[in-house]
Amino acid sequence: MEYFTYSTIYSSYCLLLIANILGILKYKFLKNDERWYVYYLIYTFAIEASTNISVKIFGAKDTSAVYPFYIGGIFSILTYLYVRKLNLPMFWSLFLPSIGVLYLLLHSFFEGLNHDHVKVITNIIIFAFAGFILLQEIRKAKSDNRFLLVDAFIFLYYTVSAFIFILHNQLGNMDINSAYLIWGINNILTCVLYLSFIYTFSRLKK
Repeated sequence: MEYFTYSTIYSSYCLLLIANILGILKYKFLKNDERWYVYYLIYTFAIEASTNISVKIFGAKDTSAVYPFYIGGIFSILTYLYVRKLNLPMFWSLFLPSIGVLYLLLHSFFEGLNHDHVKVITNIIIFAFAGFILLQEIRKAKSDNRFLLVDAFIFLYYTVSAFIFILHNQLGNMDINSAYLIWGINNILTCVLYLSFIYTFSRLKK
């Protein structure tokens, strides 16, 4: 089961890299709102790369300091993206992303902040926005959303991920194989999400 989990982790890294490359190559063909999908991929790659470099090259034993930047940054990027796509008032495009920045500031002053709880809350907000996008597209006679598949898998990934993080505190009481299985499933969903980006970018036209 350990092999299964680590194989899904490294598969997700490879797919994330490919998605980044395709996103950058297709960047000039994207609308302003769509470019935030590329920013999301680049930011995610930067976080994953910094974590792995810290461990593999510098021998860091604890990378938990990176975790709040992952949560806050992803939340700010995706909420801004969906506020723009839903054509909400400008206030929301400033207010919601600023919550991610505020979280980083609070993290600096309050060491006892429970990041798993914050992760669950931000995931719920993200999949709620993605869900609204999907409902909006269902009501249309013809969808003009070129990233509809990506939005669907963002909704799926962050929904399941929220429930996994709710179980996170229980993982310590599980046997090791069960814990590996749960994280392996999460990694598979990550792979599917990145595959949706790869598929969308590969089919994208001017």
